[in-house]
Amino acid sequence: MKVLKYKKFVGLHIVCKRCNRQIELSQTQYKGCNHPLERQRYKAVIKINGVRRTKDLKSLVYDDAVKELLEFKELLINPIELNTNLKPNEEKFELFTDFMFMYSDWLENIGVPRHEQKIRSEKYIKETVGYINKFGSFLKKNGGDLSKLTIYQIDKFMLGKYYEYLEETYKSHATFNHNLRALKNFYNFLTIEKELVIPNVPKKMKLKYENPNPTSISDQDFLKLLSVITEKDSIEILKSGAKKNRYRPYTKDGIELCAYTGMRLEEVTSLKYSDIVIDTDGELECIIGTDLKFERAHNWDKTKATKSVYIPISNELKELLERLDYKSNLGVNKYLIADDMNIDRKTLAKQLSHSFTFYRRQAKLGDDFSIKHLRKTFLTKLHLQTGLTESMGYQKTASVVLKNYIDKKAVVKEANKRGFRYFNTNANG
Repeated sequence: MKVLKYKKFVGLHIVCKRCNRQIELSQTQYKGCNHPLERQRYKAVIKINGVRRTKDLKSLVYDDAVKELLEFKELLINPIELNTNLKPNEEKFELFTDFMFMYSDWLENIGVPRHEQKIRSEKYIKETVGYINKFGSFLKKNGGDLSKLTIYQIDKFMLGKYYEYLEETYKSHATFNHNLRALKNFYNFLTIEKELVIPNVPKKMKLKYENPNPTSISDQDFLKLLSVITEKDSIEILKSGAKKNRYRPYTKDGIELCAYTGMRLEEVTSLKYSDIVIDTDGELECIIGTDLKFERAHNWDKTKATKSVYIPISNELKELLERLDYKSNLGVNKYLIADDMNIDRKTLAKQLSHSFTFYRRQAKLGDDFSIKHLRKTFLTKLHLQTGLTESMGYQKTASVVLKNYIDKKAVVKEANKRGFRYFNTNANG
C-alpha cells in the first residue's frame, strides 16, 4: 500500500480518513489499514497548554503540509494577533471531499467560535466521519470520481439511491438510523454552517422507528456469571491468535458496582469514596454519582449545576462497599475501583466490558445481553419496588425510563406475583 511522503516532524502525522488510523509508520502496526492513497491526509496534532488540538491539513505535499502545521501552531499560540493579519480566504471549495474534511474539523471544534463549540467524544467523531466516508465510498462505487465530484453534483436521485442502499444493507433499524442521522447532520453542516445554497434532501428522509423493548438479566443468570469470575480459566484467545487475560483483582467488584448502582459503565469507573454519603447516625445514606452523558450534551461549558444521581443503598451495595473498606476511606479522593492501578478510566471501562462478555460466555449464558443490561436490570427493579426512578436523577423524565429501560416482561411477572385481579371479589354491589 502506498502512503504519502513522510519524514519525522514534531506534530505531523498521516491519517487514513476512512478508518481514522495513524499510518505514517506502519500499516501493520495500526491493525492493517489498507485503504487507498486518496483516503490519506496529513494531520497536525499540537499540544498547547496541556490541551490537544488537531487539524486535517489541506496539502498532500509534505513540505507544504509542514508549513500549514507551523501556521496552525502559531495561530494556537497567538490567536488574536495572528487573526488580525490574516488575508481573506479567497479559495472556493466545491469538492465533496473538501467538505468532508471540513466537517471532520468542525466536529473537533477547529475554527469554531468558543460560544458555538460542542464537546464531542473521540468515539462519536470517529464513527460520524466513518459514516460520511461510507457515503463517499457509495458515490465512488456508483461512478462518482471523488477527485472531481462537487457537492453540487450530488442530487436528490443520488441521495435517494443511497437511502435505498441503506435500507437493503442494514436490517437493524438502529444501524440504519445511525447512518442516516450522520448524513442529516452533514447536510445541516453544509446548509447552516457553510451556508451552501443546496437543497437539504436528507431532511426529508425518514428515520425508522426503533422499539427499544429493553430486557433485564435474571437473578439466576447474574449470580451464575459472578460465580465464574475467577483467576482460573481467565485467558481468552482472540481470532487473531492473541491471548488476553480477562481477570483482574477488581473485575468482580467492578461488575457488581455496575449492577448495584445502575450507573453507566464510564460513570461507575468514576465513582469515588468521597461520593459516599452517610447520615447523622453514621449509616450509609447514598452515593452521589454524576450523569456524564447529560454533562457532555447539555453542560459542556459548565454553566449549569452538575446533574447528580442519588444512588440508593441496597443490601448488596452495602456489602460491596464494606468489602471495599469504605469506612477507612470516607471522604478520600480515591476511586472505588482500581484506584491503586495506573489505568485510564476509559481503558478500565473497556476492560470491564470485555471481561463481562468473556465470563458471560464462560458461564454458558446467552449472547442477548451485555454489561449495559445491568443498568436496565437495576432500573427495572427500582421502578417495580419504588416507582421513584426519575426522582433520584437517573433520567430526566419517567417517559424516558419507561421507554428505554424498563423490562416489560419483568413488570408483567411482578404483577402476576402480586396477585393482580381484574375484579375485586370483595366489592359490594
